[in-house]
Amino acid sequence: MGNIEKYYKNTENALPHPFVQKFINMGIKPDFAIDLGCGAGRDTIYLLHNGWKVLAIDKEDTKEFILKKLDNEEIKRFSFKCQSFENIEIEKNNLLVANFSIPFCNKDCFNDFWKKITNSILKERLFCWKFFRIKRFVGKYKKANGIFIKETSFRFI
Repeated sequence: MGNIEKYYKNTENALPHPFVQKFINMGIKPDFAIDLGCGAGRDTIYLLHNGWKVLAIDKEDTKEFILKKLDNEEIKRFSFKCQSFENIEIEKNNLLVANFSIPFCNKDCFNDFWKKITNSILKERLFCWKFFRIKRFVGKYKKANGIFIKETSFRFI
């Protein structure tokens, strides 16, 4: 078993990320979400359990990790794409989740990828994300994460 398979196996029963839990606790009516870099599905599954329709995207085929934790109604609201971020097309959405996945985009494609993310989120909708501690994106020794509401720009809440 390779490192990535071990990671998926180790995280398949993990709780959803705290920002996704916080988002659900905000009481926003369920709609359409995209989980970029869904891994074994911890956030996807939580969103589906809470009534959301979810498109999960990962560069590895992790669909089976997710499907085995869903009931028949949740399976109807679930879709999966196996693809990398460098050539991705992102549908319009009400919520985009990207926990620890954005830094995996090739740096030469990052600006286009970021534009696709920001253009996909509908007005007055949300983007939940968390980065690693990584200079490339947030500066030396800084950790960035949060929930943003899209208006004309992102606003941290």
